[in-house]
Amino acid sequence: MGATNPADPEQNIKAGVKYLKQLLDKYKGNKELAIAAYNAGPGNVKNGRIPQNGETPKHVRAVMANYRALA
Repeated sequence: MGATNPADPEQNIKAGVKYLKQLLDKYKGNKELAIAAYNAGPGNVKNGRIPQNGETPKHVRAVMANYRALA
């Protein structure tokens, strides 16, 4: 994603935002699937479904709750 020093906060944030944008494009704007892919990896988001194992469902709910509270 272009970060040469992931310990640099500015580079880290820019790379994370770039990656999230790619995931949003891949999942046609579906925020929940993009967040799930960011958390669990795109290979684990299959058939348009959030993986139901591990922390991913809880993570997606928490991020979306924060997003809605700020929107």
